[in-house]
Amino acid sequence: MESGDELSTDAFAFPSSAALSPPVVISVLASILERHIARNERALAAASGDDAADGEDSASAATRRRVRAFDGGTELDMSLGAFLERFSRYAKVSPAVYVVAYAYLDRLRRRGGGVRVVRANAQRLLTAAILVASKFVEDRNYSNSHFAAVGGLAAAELAALELDFLFLMEFRLNVCATVFQSYCRHLEREVSHGGGGYRVERHLEKALVCAGEARARQAQHRHAAAA
Repeated sequence: MESGDELSTDAFAFPSSAALSPPVVISVLASILERHIARNERALAAASGDDAADGEDSASAATRRRVRAFDGGTELDMSLGAFLERFSRYAKVSPAVYVVAYAYLDRLRRRGGGVRVVRANAQRLLTAAILVASKFVEDRNYSNSHFAAVGGLAAAELAALELDFLFLMEFRLNVCATVFQSYCRHLEREVSHGGGGYRVERHLEKALVCAGEARARQAQHRHAAAA
């Protein structure tokens, strides 16, 4: 079932020495999300009153319910950058997790299910996206309750939101290497437009190579010990 382009969890195992603290990816992603939120809220204001649900089928009603589960939360009392940085600091989330979480949010946006990041759902939606992305990318993770605490949510609430997120994603969580690299390049262009020319993909690839070399050395040591 695995193709040559598919990302393995091993490939995403960032060694601690390669961790970005705070990742440049966070500041770039926060800037992108701020623009998305501003645009989405303008669109919602313009479309107010057009949210009729007459004649929708049961599947559409279920999707609408899952989307609304992310609404109604309190708005963040900190910047998006500070909020995203909490997951790097307290849950050891790697740059690759943020990239995959961004890919998930973009995938939801393109599905036409009405999932858009706005102020009212940013806390819940981002926490769920980062949690699910971390489980896809990393071999080992903190517990759901730990992620909930970092995101400022109750553990039971995040558990329900995770399930809603998975259904909205239709459980299609795979992000192949080609897609991952395209999102890295997108973030890279954002940085270039803002100055600095930081190579997001190059830094991630360097970390991946370091991780692969570390794993290869560990395997050699285990083989030598067993011989």
